[in-house]
Amino acid sequence: MAFPNLPGKQAADPLVTPAQHSEYRHAESETGRTRLPEAVVLCYSRGLMDYLTETHDGQHVGNYYGDLYSFADADYAVGVLGNFGIGAPTTAMLMDELVADGVETFLSIGFAGCLDDTIEMGDFIVCDKAIRDEGTSHHYAESEKFAHASESLTDETIGLLRERDERFHVGSSWTIDAMYRETKREVERYADEGILTVEMEASAVFTVAAHRGVDAASMFVVSDYLGPADWEPKFHLTGEDMQHLGDTAKAVLENGVA
Repeated sequence: MAFPNLPGKQAADPLVTPAQHSEYRHAESETGRTRLPEAVVLCYSRGLMDYLTETHDGQHVGNYYGDLYSFADADYAVGVLGNFGIGAPTTAMLMDELVADGVETFLSIGFAGCLDDTIEMGDFIVCDKAIRDEGTSHHYAESEKFAHASESLTDETIGLLRERDERFHVGSSWTIDAMYRETKREVERYADEGILTVEMEASAVFTVAAHRGVDAASMFVVSDYLGPADWEPKFHLTGEDMQHLGDTAKAVLENGVA
């Protein structure tokens, strides 16, 4: 059976467009349309979202699933979207809606499991491409192994990290929907191929951005290590690293809109 079930669906017109849903959503809201940031950090961690909104002055922007918050010190041109859950489907839906309303740049950040035990806790991972082992991206673009980050935004991210002398690695990730179906055989295979991490959103983020003609990149902090025979969770050690990741992502986007 082909996937998606209807071959060639990627070129077909959708029944409902993000622009149509945007018109309905804003018309039904009490506030109507409000100013949106030009660039948005996609945040999957509730703790990190709380940190960013409590640490940096700004304002909430209504009419979206989850919480959209724009930063005052970036003249409200940079924001963060969080508290909408995890995974590719909801992320893609929200990106579509934000692009329809004028957002042009996305930087996706969060935890990632690491397949390379030489990478140290606290190091950043800049993801330049991701294996499309989730279902969402295949409804936007014909199936192939990798989705690629926007080169210009990835270069801007790397440039800032080098300027700040951060510890980081550039490489590929394995994006999968089913966290509890990451098998030993897959981990071994992808580690042998040089894949650095595993997570749940990057390939969809890159594919949706390419489909909509906007920019997207991704950064991770290592939360756990996956080997063929064992799993080493380190989530409890990542609090400060995640906060640093959030502040760094904010700075990357601020440089881009300055």
